[in-house]
Formats: sequence, structure tokens, C-alpha cells
Amino acid sequence: MIKIYSVFILCLAVGLVTSQVLTDDCLSCIRQHKLGGNDCRWNWGNRSCGKYHISFDFWNACGRPGYGYQECTVEDHCAGECMRAYFTRYGVRCAKALNKDTIDLTCGDYMRLHDGGPDGCGKSETQNAATKINVCMLMS
Repeated sequence: MIKIYSVFILCLAVGLVTSQVLTDDCLSCIRQHKLGGNDCRWNWGNRSCGKYHISFDFWNACGRPGYGYQECTVEDHCAGECMRAYFTRYGVRCAKALNKDTIDLTCGDYMRLHDGGPDGCGKSETQNAATKINVCMLMS
């Protein structure tokens, strides 16, 4: 019973920490970086849609919110909730890859998850986007 309670508290804490970092300003910086609209594009061999360039796999991993993949990616609330759910799901993995506490993750770190997938925080090719997002956050 103690293990179940501890896991519940950990999940609750990760969710709270993630939601504090993923402010509207953070999502705005990611949206500006992605230059997303209401269409779909092919990026790096994957089809991605909407304001945040959400791929079908990303949408699946965030819990398949809304009434469908493309509909969710272009609707502000649904797409934002998908982003938050994905980052909550993989935030601990990101923190571990960066040797940080989850509370110390930046918006740029979450961008690394977005661009590189669940293990994106450990990939050097995601660093450039993270730097741009962190600069945007300083200016917002």
C-alpha cells in the first residue's frame, strides 16, 4: 500500500511541476518556433499537423484527446492539453537524461522532448531548438 501511495504522490508532483513550467508563455514560444498553422506537413519523414506540429505518434502518446488527430492539432485548447500531457508523461525521463530534478526543467527542455521524442532530452540535435525556446522565454 505504501508503494502505491508513493507512486501516486510522485505522479501528482510531476504533474504539478510540469504544469508550472508549461505556462501559456512556454506554449506560445513553442508555437512561434514551430510556425504552426492549421495544415499538415511532412517533417523529417513524419507528418505533423497544427499549431505545434504534433505528429500522430505524439498525439497517441498524449492520450488521444479531442475528437480526432487533425481536429485536436488545430484547436488551441486540445493541442495545448496534448502538449501538457505528453510533457507530463515524459518529464521524468527528460530530467534523468539531463541530470536534473524535474522541477528544474525549462521550457527548452520540453521542446527537446517535442522534437526528439521521449528520449529527446538526451539527443544533441535537439539542443539548438531548446536554446531558441529559452531565449524566447526570457523575452516574454
